[in-house]
Amino acid sequence: DIIETIKVQGFEVAEIDDWSFPETQGHFLEGTGSMIFDHDNKIAYGSVSLRLDENLFREFCEKYGFTPVVFHSFQTVGEERLPIYHTNVMMCVADKFVVICLDCIDDELERSKVIETIKNSGKEIIEISEEQMKQFAGNMLQVNNKDGQKFLVMSETAYKSLHQDQVAAIEKYCEIIYSDLNTIEVNGGGSARCMLAEVFLPKK
Repeated sequence: DIIETIKVQGFEVAEIDDWSFPETQGHFLEGTGSMIFDHDNKIAYGSVSLRLDENLFREFCEKYGFTPVVFHSFQTVGEERLPIYHTNVMMCVADKFVVICLDCIDDELERSKVIETIKNSGKEIIEISEEQMKQFAGNMLQVNNKDGQKFLVMSETAYKSLHQDQVAAIEKYCEIIYSDLNTIEVNGGGSARCMLAEVFLPKK
């Protein structure tokens, strides 16, 4: 059980909130996949899809004190523009920067709102293309070690899709770590971010 594992590792779990009930009514809010958190500024980004119900997302943000930034993102599949199922496919929020595919946000007002929010939060925007997003370049996560040193974790596929100026922009802030995740990406449809989850609970 994941809760017991977290406790064994020394984290303090004071309260458990179960948000699974709306699933029985066809409403979904798929955790770290559909919601991208800026914990420093208490902002939550969410792209509406079958995996993120807008009303449920807003309710979640209100309960935990986050400002919701709601938008719609799409990708080209064949000749169609289809919704992106998880927000973490197209954006990654780190402490000093945001990697994001702005081309996926078709609505100009929504795109402007996202850009404005990121800039006002004091983070640099590192933009990726839709083609890079399809190579999992948005599916990244910033982590830190016990010494406080920060790293951006991604797949080898994602890293190889980045241009040198994008790599340099990221490396201004943290070291990049990447690994071959091709089997998972091809067969599972996810990448590095989908395999990781942050724990912000206090230590006992």
